[in-house]
This record gives sequence, structure tokens and C-alpha cells, in this order.
Amino acid sequence: MRLTIRFRPKDGTLILPINYEEVLQGFLYRSIQDFDLADFLHNVGYTKEKRRFKLFTFSRLYGTYRIHRHEKKIEFFDQVTWHVSSVVESLIVDLGRNYVWKEHFNLNGQPIHIEETIVKALDITEKHAYRIRMLSPLTVYSTYENRYGDKRTHFFSPLDLVFSDMIEKNFCNKFQAYFQVQPTERVKIKPIKVTEKDKVITAFKDFRINAWNGTYEIQAPLAYLKFMYDVGVGSKNSQGFGMFEIIE
Repeated sequence: MRLTIRFRPKDGTLILPINYEEVLQGFLYRSIQDFDLADFLHNVGYTKEKRRFKLFTFSRLYGTYRIHRHEKKIEFFDQVTWHVSSVVESLIVDLGRNYVWKEHFNLNGQPIHIEETIVKALDITEKHAYRIRMLSPLTVYSTYENRYGDKRTHFFSPLDLVFSDMIEKNFCNKFQAYFQVQPTERVKIKPIKVTEKDKVITAFKDFRINAWNGTYEIQAPLAYLKFMYDVGVGSKNSQGFGMFEIIE
């Protein structure tokens, strides 16, 4: 399910760090009224072997903004739109109910007023392939040790030959963590309109992340597509990466 929230800064503007994913994640966790659910998602999650998945994702903020490069800040004006998705329906219901009832919140220490809250499940006709547009950038990576024993992280570009395989592997891990069975059909993804301008270099808790916006094509059964729509595609979904919308 997907939750869309539209809010307005009560003081006219909202100022955030330019890399604001961590701020949004903290706001999301603090908005959960079911404390057992919040604790489970934050500290446990859904597991496959040593991997843990929160199985939610969220978008960037959409609205009128200005970037203050020297201060490394971004300033939003007027109405702002934010999307949150999860396969855990109780999470979306909990957040939606809280945003409807309470309306007034603080985001990064600044008052905001929730003006609209919409909960909606994906309802589309099954096709062979689907075109998607990223609402938060897509990242996928692998970690390894160099010959000196130092850990290194390699981020894959959408143009890398193994990009689709890495996305599929990530999907399979999340699918198994949630359903406790392996997917039986393939998932493939390819870039349709992705340029160097779509590359995003950001940081979450001082960890540098390379990610990509743009338009892609996914080939997958509809049930798999809906799962990815809810939990995100690629890695670091609960940190604000991999949310998409379907454009055709």
C-alpha cells in the first residue's frame, strides 16, 4: 500500500539538510503509534540469513524549493508532497490514521500542517513489461574486502552488465524474507532514459551512496511488481531509496 501526504510549513518555509533522507526516516519512525511495530521494524525487521529488511520505502519531497549550496541546505515553500509505501499494511494504516487525526507535527524541529492524507493500493492491468520513474533514487551495490582486509563498497550503474542481476538478487532476498518462499519467475530491469544528470551522490549517516533517478523498464509478473512497488527496488529502501511510480 502507498500513503501520500501533503503538508505545508506553518512558518512559510521548511529548511532541511540537502541530504535529508535520515531526517525523513526519523520522522517516519516517530510517527508510528504502534510502539511494538515501530520497535520490530527498527530493531528486527524481516530476515533472510544475515540480511534484515524493513520492507518500507519513501520518496523524496516534492514541491517548490531553493537550494542553499554553501550552507548545504534545501528550503521548501508552500505545499510539499511525500509518499511512503510498505507491504506491511498495518504500518501504512497506522501512519495514515496518525496523520489524519493529529495534523500538526514537527519536521526537523519546524512545525508543519498535514493538509491531505491518501492511502491507495496499486491497481493496474497485468502486462509483459512496465515503465517506471524513480520517486527516490535507485541504488544497488556489493561489499568486498581488498587485499589489505579493508572493506570496500562498489555501487553499480544502470549501464553495468550485472545491474539487472543485482536488482533481481536483491528482490529475491526481500521476497524470501517476507514470504518465506523463493520466487519462481524472473525479474529483469533495464534503463530507458537514464543520463549522467540522473546520478545522485548523497550520504546517510556519513555513508556515501551513489544512486540513480531516471526511467526504467521492469519485466516481472504483476504480483512481483506490486511487491516491489510497496517495498522499493534495489537497496537501502528504508533509508529513502528505490521508490517508483508506474508511468505506463
